[in-house]
Amino acid sequence: MTNLQRWLFYATLFAVPYLAIVLGTVQTALTSKYLLHIQLLPLLLLILFGIYSVWTVLYRTFTFNDCPEAAKELQEEILEARKDLIAKGFKFRD
Repeated sequence: MTNLQRWLFYATLFAVPYLAIVLGTVQTALTSKYLLHIQLLPLLLLILFGIYSVWTVLYRTFTFNDCPEAAKELQEEILEARKDLIAKGFKFRD
Protein backbone atom coordinates (compact mmCIF):
# COMPACT_ATOMS: atom_id res chain seq x y z
CA MET A 1 0.00 0.00 0.00
CA THR A 2 1.49 3.31 -1.04
CA ASN A 3 1.38 6.45 1.08
CA LEU A 4 -1.28 7.96 -1.17
CA GLN A 5 -3.49 4.89 -0.80
CA ARG A 6 -3.04 4.92 2.98
CA TRP A 7 -3.98 8.62 3.23
CA LEU A 8 -7.00 8.13 0.97
CA PHE A 9 -8.07 5.18 3.12
CA TYR A 10 -7.83 7.31 6.29
CA ALA A 11 -9.67 10.19 4.61
CA THR A 12 -12.45 7.80 3.60
CA LEU A 13 -12.67 6.41 7.12
CA PHE A 14 -13.19 9.96 8.37
CA ALA A 15 -15.37 11.30 5.52
CA VAL A 16 -18.00 8.56 5.39
CA PRO A 17 -19.24 8.83 9.00
CA TYR A 18 -18.73 12.60 9.01
CA LEU A 19 -20.87 13.09 5.91
CA ALA A 20 -23.48 10.65 7.20
CA ILE A 21 -23.85 12.70 10.38
CA VAL A 22 -23.73 16.15 8.74
CA LEU A 23 -26.15 15.26 5.95
CA GLY A 24 -28.62 13.81 8.48
CA THR A 25 -28.47 10.16 7.45
CA VAL A 26 -27.50 9.19 10.98
CA GLN A 27 -29.49 10.95 13.68
CA THR A 28 -29.08 10.32 17.37
CA ALA A 29 -29.48 12.49 20.45
CA LEU A 30 -25.71 12.80 20.71
CA THR A 31 -25.21 13.89 17.10
CA SER A 32 -28.08 16.38 17.35
CA LYS A 33 -26.65 17.88 20.55
CA TYR A 34 -23.09 18.26 19.19
CA LEU A 35 -23.86 18.93 15.52
CA LEU A 36 -22.03 22.28 15.47
CA HIS A 37 -18.93 20.69 17.01
CA ILE A 38 -19.06 17.89 14.47
CA GLN A 39 -19.43 20.37 11.61
CA LEU A 40 -16.36 22.31 12.81
CA LEU A 41 -14.26 19.14 13.21
CA PRO A 42 -12.53 19.39 9.77
CA LEU A 43 -11.49 22.96 10.53
CA LEU A 44 -10.07 21.89 13.88
CA LEU A 45 -8.20 19.02 12.26
CA LEU A 46 -6.78 21.38 9.63
CA ILE A 47 -5.56 23.77 12.33
CA LEU A 48 -3.99 20.90 14.28
CA PHE A 49 -2.27 19.66 11.14
CA GLY A 50 -0.87 23.16 10.51
CA ILE A 51 0.46 23.39 14.07
CA TYR A 52 2.03 19.93 13.74
CA SER A 53 3.64 20.88 10.41
CA VAL A 54 5.11 24.12 11.76
CA TRP A 55 6.40 22.34 14.86
CA THR A 56 8.02 19.58 12.78
CA VAL A 57 9.75 22.02 10.43
CA LEU A 58 11.04 24.18 13.29
CA TYR A 59 12.21 21.20 15.33
CA ARG A 60 14.08 19.63 12.42
CA THR A 61 15.59 23.00 11.50
CA PHE A 62 16.92 23.64 14.99
CA THR A 63 18.22 20.08 15.45
CA PHE A 64 19.91 19.88 12.05
CA ASN A 65 23.30 18.21 12.41
CA ASP A 66 26.45 19.73 10.96
CA CYS A 67 28.76 17.35 9.15
CA PRO A 68 32.27 18.83 9.20
CA GLU A 69 33.76 15.67 7.68
CA ALA A 70 31.36 15.81 4.74
CA ALA A 71 32.04 19.54 4.29
CA LYS A 72 35.79 18.92 4.21
CA GLU A 73 35.36 16.07 1.72
CA LEU A 74 33.18 18.28 -0.49
CA GLN A 75 35.76 21.10 -0.43
CA GLU A 76 38.45 18.60 -1.50
CA GLU A 77 36.25 17.40 -4.37
CA ILE A 78 35.69 21.01 -5.45
CA LEU A 79 39.44 21.67 -5.48
CA GLU A 80 40.02 18.48 -7.45
CA ALA A 81 37.36 19.49 -9.99
CA ARG A 82 38.88 22.99 -10.32
CA LYS A 83 42.33 21.47 -10.97
CA ASP A 84 40.83 19.15 -13.58
CA LEU A 85 39.04 22.03 -15.31
CA ILE A 86 42.19 24.18 -15.28
CA ALA A 87 44.10 21.28 -16.83
CA LYS A 88 41.51 21.17 -19.61
CA GLY A 89 41.89 24.89 -20.32
CA PHE A 90 39.07 26.47 -18.33
CA LYS A 91 39.89 29.85 -16.81
CA PHE A 92 38.24 31.00 -13.58
CA ARG A 93 37.51 34.67 -12.84
CA ASP A 94 38.57 34.70 -9.17
